[in-house]
Amino acid sequence: MNTTPRHSVHHVGIGQLSLAYRAAGDPDAPTLLLLHALGESSLSWDPLLDDLAGLGYRVLAPDARGHGDSDRPGEYSYELMVADTLAFCDTMAPGAVTVVGHSMGAVTAALATRALTAASPGRVTRLVLEDATPSRPGGPRFEPFDEPDHAVPFDWPLVNALRAQRSDPDPAWWDDALRIDVPVLVVAGGPASNVDQADLKDFAAGVADGRLVEIPVGHMVHDEAPAEFLAAVAEFLRN
Repeated sequence: MNTTPRHSVHHVGIGQLSLAYRAAGDPDAPTLLLLHALGESSLSWDPLLDDLAGLGYRVLAPDARGHGDSDRPGEYSYELMVADTLAFCDTMAPGAVTVVGHSMGAVTAALATRALTAASPGRVTRLVLEDATPSRPGGPRFEPFDEPDHAVPFDWPLVNALRAQRSDPDPAWWDDALRIDVPVLVVAGGPASNVDQADLKDFAAGVADGRLVEIPVGHMVHDEAPAEFLAAVAEFLRN
């Protein structure tokens, strides 16, 4: 993870919650929303913010609840993550947005995109999912982790709360996400990833306008291959 951030952290109130975020680009440009992975924060996107802003976007990268500099309310679920994302968009980006999510953030991004577009067609213009999709029933089990004996930069209870949901997902997650009707790019990490790549292929094939790009560096695609990730995203956003 990058330890010398280029962008400062800001805060916004979302109901009773304070969410931290990083930003780059012209405030009047269309919004590109970046959602990070479990245990990460907006810092994981920091090295890419200027490059993504250079594509003509105002880039916003929030810390999810329990992560980074956002509040740690002690309650965690994908439903709450989605609700936070919708509220963040209503406050910070009330117009059309492009959404990019990695791992946990990809699950949240897909579910939030479906909710936003169902309520207001055109609210999301494009969606990028980095090496994850919403879980579908019958998928892999995620056993709980033991709490570490050292400090971590996130609220530990969120880990097993979200892993339990991935093990026993709401069947509507997969079915609803497949109804997304905006262009979707799925960036797959290939054989080195710990994610079932068949799910990624099935999802890209199942949505109305899906595309799949494989960058075979494992699950942390934008960390391990930032130039290739940026090129794939830029091409998708242009076409």
